[in-house]
Amino acid sequence: MRNEVRLQPISRHGRASVLALAILTVLLGGLHGAPAHASDRGIAPAAVSDDDGKAPGDASKKKPKKEVTQLNGISVTATAVNGVPPTAAYTQSQIDTETLRNLSPAPTVNVQTMLNQQPSVFAYSNGPNGVETSVNLRAFNSSQFSETFAGVALNDVFNGGVTNQAENRNNVLLIPANLQSVEIYRGINNPAVNSYNSLGGTINYVPRQPGDTMGGSVGASYGSFKSYDYHMSFDTGDWNGLKQFFAFGHSGSRGWIDHTADHNNNLYWALSYDFDENNTLSNYLLYNNNKGLSPFNMPQALQQQYGRNYQWPLDWTSSPIKDRNWMDIVNWKSQFADNVAFENKLFFGRNEYLRTSYSNPLYQQSATQPYNLEDTPSGYAFWLGNPNGPSYDPAATFGSVQAGTDYHFYGYTTEGIGDTPTLTVNLPHNEIVLGGNITYGKLHSREYWYGSAPVPQIDGYNDTWDEHDHRTVASVFVQDTVSLLDDQLHLTPGLKFIHASTSDHDIVGIYYPIAGTVKDTEHFLSPTFGANYQVIDGLNVYASYGKNFKLPDISAYYGAFQTDANGNDTIVPPTVKPEYVEDYEVGARYSVDGFSATLNGYREDFRNTFITVTDPVTQLSQFRNGGSSRYQGVELQLKQDWQTASSGTLSAYFNYAHNQAKFTSSFTSDFAGQVNAGQPLAGVPQNLVSAGVTWKWQGWRVNAQGRFVDKQYIDQLFAGTPTASTIRPYAVFDIGVSDTVQFASSGFGHQVRFGLNVDNVFDRHYLNTAYTDTDYFGNNFIRGIVAAPRSVSGSVDIDF
Repeated sequence: MRNEVRLQPISRHGRASVLALAILTVLLGGLHGAPAHASDRGIAPAAVSDDDGKAPGDASKKKPKKEVTQLNGISVTATAVNGVPPTAAYTQSQIDTETLRNLSPAPTVNVQTMLNQQPSVFAYSNGPNGVETSVNLRAFNSSQFSETFAGVALNDVFNGGVTNQAENRNNVLLIPANLQSVEIYRGINNPAVNSYNSLGGTINYVPRQPGDTMGGSVGASYGSFKSYDYHMSFDTGDWNGLKQFFAFGHSGSRGWIDHTADHNNNLYWALSYDFDENNTLSNYLLYNNNKGLSPFNMPQALQQQYGRNYQWPLDWTSSPIKDRNWMDIVNWKSQFADNVAFENKLFFGRNEYLRTSYSNPLYQQSATQPYNLEDTPSGYAFWLGNPNGPSYDPAATFGSVQAGTDYHFYGYTTEGIGDTPTLTVNLPHNEIVLGGNITYGKLHSREYWYGSAPVPQIDGYNDTWDEHDHRTVASVFVQDTVSLLDDQLHLTPGLKFIHASTSDHDIVGIYYPIAGTVKDTEHFLSPTFGANYQVIDGLNVYASYGKNFKLPDISAYYGAFQTDANGNDTIVPPTVKPEYVEDYEVGARYSVDGFSATLNGYREDFRNTFITVTDPVTQLSQFRNGGSSRYQGVELQLKQDWQTASSGTLSAYFNYAHNQAKFTSSFTSDFAGQVNAGQPLAGVPQNLVSAGVTWKWQGWRVNAQGRFVDKQYIDQLFAGTPTASTIRPYAVFDIGVSDTVQFASSGFGHQVRFGLNVDNVFDRHYLNTAYTDTDYFGNNFIRGIVAAPRSVSGSVDIDF
């Protein structure tokens, strides 16, 4: 039930709703009046798997008040809070189908950046169509939490992240049109939901499902930066239990920064077949390819001199990127008995990222051009004074070492396969879930230099490295959800055992004067426990605890190839240890008459915090342990819905998150020197605020939203540790208007939707990301990548 607008005394519940609206109003007014600040200088191998990903209940379906919902199979009568059953023992939220279908078509919007509407999410893209997308959940980077599709992890099993990891700058797999909803689980969470490296949480993208009725749609959009897209989809309807959905989308943009044009193609196929009422087969197939030019972190002085969209001229340096990414999930569900169900997910995937960069030796760092060309430094230094390196002689072939190393090829290809079985047993007061996972992945990473393109790829001749890696990750888990005290108390204990085996084999190259293999195994027992208690009707409190670990990225194994005191080349075991994390959470959910609220606090203690160190000469990045650290914060999520017969529906939301991430021990870092306890980690805005309103009436839909991002400390480019420099706070506002017109009850064009979106309405100027660097004369400076300015997009969609 929702509140009707009428004059009456304000009840206790009503006062809570009014307070929420007042907070929202103050926020929007305050952000609108905030001054604009210039910055103060800023998929992954689908083979990686989740351990199950079966969400407790279906958080993608919005539950009305007093509907009977399912929490791990136990029927409870309660009101959903922000789309989440109030009896959930962990911090959760969700994005529904309507929100997904009404996202802006701007080239900055993708499956990660759309998460900015949720508490504690900080995401941005440095280029159009998902190029160089980074996402943080709470204070955790993308390699420290899981992103799953249908419960199958998208994270790179070798380098942790989903997008932009290991220089995979455009490894897009999902687009919003592939999704039915999104489930966000914060914290370590229970083992039936979380996945490998799931320290900060799990984001599960629910696949778009086939419909029961035959139909489809076509649509297109066009807007700023010469951005466009066209898309089409088709539902076969139900053919004797077989339902299928097909979709294709193409998007392109020249980008808001010079020389960053990009194009993307996406194919999606979903199938569902009911053999009988107890057995169902589903299949989800994704294919995506992307091609474009990646942006560079530009010196602030040049942005101020030539404009914020300035990039190096293409005859100085360029970085063309290509990526092909696919994934397939075969899901079998069988109901053995009324209280026993079995599910098995078999999945496959491959990602291939290719880049051939160019760096003109005439414009390398010098007294007249004091800034290094960040992405593609000339490779000539690798071939000077290196008697054990490959046999390529750039000077003999191209007249000079510099001319013979101005093209640089980098390839990163992963493949994998995995399986996830689960067995669920429902008892009168328990739901017991037993499951496991095994995932096998392999990686081929290689780099070559030459004086022309295409660059030949000949081991022992012009390679800096050519490595073949393998990693197998396996887990088994058990989880019980117990209902006590007439469903007022819910307990969710869980236990997971994780085992990982990794091997790294390297061929002779500039970095590796000898060939060899290094291996390592890791294992961990991960306990979790959650409790939820209903205090009164509409008010639930909960608490949870969990322990987990994160495997080192594959770069941690590069340091195994060393030279001893006698000058002999040798291979030593890797010294980097996994990250270990303990998570504590407490929270409360409240819901009444269209108003809902969630408040929670968390604390996560780290040991062996990972930092990334890059050698400024070789540009080789490695994982290192950087001591202990602590992540902690508070999150608030409010939502209010109103509905009247005469003026439509109005809804508003308000999210606030305070996140802190600090080192709690002192250590020494290469290039940066001493790091002291209490020093904050870089790239973590302490305060994040997002708010929005949506009004719907007779086919019209108007939404306005804004977000505030607090200042961020920035890293030194090579050290991987924070400096005193910061990216200043900024606020961004977006508006969308659409009108859906009904023309006929059936047939082509029975419904047409016209839309207009304005993103970054007030044209705020800020940097997405930034680093400190040193120029030719030894002076420190800041370089970064600008966020998109104001953009306007128009769209039309026709349903048939």
